[in-house]
Amino acid sequence: MKPALPFIIIALFFAGAGITQDAAPTDGRAIDWRAAENYARVAEDADPASVLNLIEGEANSAEAPWACASCHGDAGEGAQNIPRLAGMPAGYLVKQLHDYKSGARINDNMQYVVSTLDDAEMAALGAYYAALETGPSSNASLGGDLERGRTLALAGDWSVSVPSCFSCHGALGWGVGETFPAIAGQHPAYTHTQLAAWKAGRRANSPLGLMHSVAASLSEKDMRAVSDYLATLPPPQPRNPAR
Repeated sequence: MKPALPFIIIALFFAGAGITQDAAPTDGRAIDWRAAENYARVAEDADPASVLNLIEGEANSAEAPWACASCHGDAGEGAQNIPRLAGMPAGYLVKQLHDYKSGARINDNMQYVVSTLDDAEMAALGAYYAALETGPSSNASLGGDLERGRTLALAGDWSVSVPSCFSCHGALGWGVGETFPAIAGQHPAYTHTQLAAWKAGRRANSPLGLMHSVAASLSEKDMRAVSDYLATLPPPQPRNPAR
């Protein structure tokens, strides 16, 4: 059985902070907190080589006039406000693609991309990026207080109802299971944008509304601090090396 510690911490967070599980904004969709685990099992049987044309941009331009690498980099390293994908959990990545397709997560570019993908292609893309081993590509760039960011990541700040980032995302920030993604080595502009989106209610697809509740308690300075600190850490290594 996989460890349930992050979910125990979630329960303690909601109880200790006096936050209900329906605190996150919703449009009526039920969020399946096991979705990433389910998508991971599908990705295990997917063939990453089947989507190389989509990643490298060799697809028929009339059917898919885009390439993953054109935005996310040849090695999934991302840049600035475009996220690093290399080494992320396959289940998490596939869930995000499905969320874009359903409208649970909003981004015009990504919604256009997923409109051209079927379920098998999304599973293969998740498997491909999860297996990539890519060196560090991020640096602190938001002028955040790195020591404050370190405190939030390692210990949190219960005076403002913020648990430590690593209590859910792993001791190294490399993620836990398929549901909690890696946050170490991510580009600070992207991390900050997502925190701001959760805080404002523009993003609401995290399990149990946890990220909305966390972000709602973070000040602008704290968001910059933790985003910059996480960017200085080593990025995740692939769990399943490329086949």
